[in-house]
Amino acid sequence: MIELRPAKFSDHTAIAKIHTESWQKNYRNILSDQFLDNKVEEERLAFWHRRLSSLMATQQVTVASINDCITGFSCLFIDYDPQYGTLLDNLHVRQDFQNNGVGKLLMKNCARVILEKAKSRKMYLWVYELNQNARKVYEHLGGNWLHTARKRNVDGTGANACRYVWEDIASFDY
Repeated sequence: MIELRPAKFSDHTAIAKIHTESWQKNYRNILSDQFLDNKVEEERLAFWHRRLSSLMATQQVTVASINDCITGFSCLFIDYDPQYGTLLDNLHVRQDFQNNGVGKLLMKNCARVILEKAKSRKMYLWVYELNQNARKVYEHLGGNWLHTARKRNVDGTGANACRYVWEDIASFDY
């Protein structure tokens, strides 16, 4: 059974590992191979160490677990943008647990959190234009492509990213 709970600081290593593996699998031709092969693990570990050591009041990080093993996570920034609402900053599922409902459950939880805590019922995210699998998933889950913008990546490269929006997360039911 998949269980959801708020992330705690001690989860930072497991979250960083999932994030690293997701980027290494899905971000070839988006981030540099040098970064993905040699630096991403250390960078993501430092990133999640920082992020979970000082959570902001408007930030909600949730982990999904099966038998106490973290299988995925999401990170929201509540009411981040006055026009687009809450930012879904991250949603990643371990590769060996994909297609078993973890991602959908995390998305449903994001909707619930927004309805409970946010002033706006809108949600948005950025997904790399070249990440076709993720784009298909978000479109299947009701996200609407709004526009594409050039983004500077953590490794210093650049790539096009697409903003997907949900105008009313209350209608988020699948």
